[in-house]
Amino acid sequence: MKKEIVIILIIVCVAFFARTFRISVNPPSLSWDEVSIGYNAYSILKTGKDEHQKVFPLDTFVAYGDYKPPLAVYLTVPFVAIFGLNELAVRLPSALMGTLTVLLTYFLVKELLIVFKFKEPGTTNQELMKNLPLLSAALLAISPWHINLSRAGFEATIALFFVVLGMYVTCKAEKNPLFWIFNWIPFVAAAYTFNSARYFVPMMGLGIVLFFWKSIKKNIGFFAVGVVVAGILMIPIVPHLLSKEARLRFVEVNIFTDSSVVENANARIAQSGNAWWAYILHNRRVGYAKSYILHFLDHFQPEYLFERGDGNPKFSIQDVGQFYMIEAPFLVIGIIAMLVRNYPFGLFLLYWMIVAIIPAAVARETPHALRTLNTLPTWQIFIAYGIITTVLSIKYKVLSMAHNTLMSIIFFLFIILYIFNVGYYIHNYYRHYPIEFSGEWQYGYKDALLAAIPVENKYDTIYVTDIIGRPYMYALFYEKTDPNKFFRTLDASFDGSGFYHVYGFGNYQFVQDMPKVCNGKCLYIAPSGSKPEDATMIKTIHLLNGSPILELYEK
Repeated sequence: MKKEIVIILIIVCVAFFARTFRISVNPPSLSWDEVSIGYNAYSILKTGKDEHQKVFPLDTFVAYGDYKPPLAVYLTVPFVAIFGLNELAVRLPSALMGTLTVLLTYFLVKELLIVFKFKEPGTTNQELMKNLPLLSAALLAISPWHINLSRAGFEATIALFFVVLGMYVTCKAEKNPLFWIFNWIPFVAAAYTFNSARYFVPMMGLGIVLFFWKSIKKNIGFFAVGVVVAGILMIPIVPHLLSKEARLRFVEVNIFTDSSVVENANARIAQSGNAWWAYILHNRRVGYAKSYILHFLDHFQPEYLFERGDGNPKFSIQDVGQFYMIEAPFLVIGIIAMLVRNYPFGLFLLYWMIVAIIPAAVARETPHALRTLNTLPTWQIFIAYGIITTVLSIKYKVLSMAHNTLMSIIFFLFIILYIFNVGYYIHNYYRHYPIEFSGEWQYGYKDALLAAIPVENKYDTIYVTDIIGRPYMYALFYEKTDPNKFFRTLDASFDGSGFYHVYGFGNYQFVQDMPKVCNGKCLYIAPSGSKPEDATMIKTIHLLNGSPILELYEK
């Protein structure tokens, strides 16, 4: 037991280091969502209001009109209070929750083995019970998928922590029915943290009822109290979930607003002579169903899982999949072996995985690592089981005791291959990734604004290009603008799609095109190559690959 404690502590330390080392500079810049979370946390800390002057919002932070769930902002507040408004404060909540998720995975797997009464013949069961929780946690600790998302201020990482905590408390309720009163609270917290979790949680709740029905039935009173508690906690967010703003967000990202499906269906019906059967075969609903299934299956593409990962460089380094390539055979072995040896356990993990993908498959962009983060750690549990059963099969069934040397060689080669996979990922993440993809992280605004802020009082107007995206929030963040001052001088509006646009505050103006005429003395933070001949160049901002991105000049 002492050895096991030492091992899990080492795993957690590795997870913490992997998620926090140079976290302020890699990823190479704060994304627009990160600065939004950070500044709204700063505004809450200073005034008790968000950037829209709403007092301690419980339902949502309007932000850019994307209506962010509130919990991630509130969790960031104490870090801003301690470390100031900077990259470290914004990213630490995600990194710490990611680390704690690794620890929780260890405890969760131990409980799942008990709940599903996992049994293997002979000594295999003892080794499995001891090693599966540790190996599952270890695989999550070094997972490129989880490391990538834990190192940035993504709400999804925090939501995953609450999902895993909720599952752990649910498993504990099998032995102590009092836990049924509290098991839904972490799931509610997940719904207050990330949009995808709001769709995942009800489906996961249904799965809990199905798989834990015997325990629920015996303790229906405690279970009912827990449901009531969860319902009460959900009351503040319900009006937003039913609002037109929430519907606008759904319409923005879902595949069912794709008019090409309807156009294609109508064209094929016409080509079929408007026959009655054509209205069935080429019905737009069939087209949308096909589109949904393809989007769902995108998340199981080998290229996505083991080769390149998510196509968005914010979620993947593009050289390594969501998992290491060496894990591919063990994932298949683990799923098959678990379904054969303990069907309920394997079915439960598959249910968890599938219902976490179902809401993400509605979106136009698939596969999507961020929206399906709630599938973790099911993948790691399957992979860990595949590794353990493979090793034990070789040890006890394929090789005799006279072949211990060969067994040691096989195990050594496996470890070397795993180290190579992990080493390749780490090298690319720190050496190549920030250079190749700094532009994907809105890189440039920080350097430009830090150069402008010390001299901003010299200028009547500072024009900032919006080509990188949401420049007003970067100005607020790096200037640490007083929220009350911001609101007093604000020029902003919502567009027809419900998104929020800030055109200026103080002496800042945020524009698409640099004005040719300036009243007074003006500073321009403009796209590279746009400086007019009569302007004085101050500084050029380069991406980490050396390409110019912004220019500062004055007129």
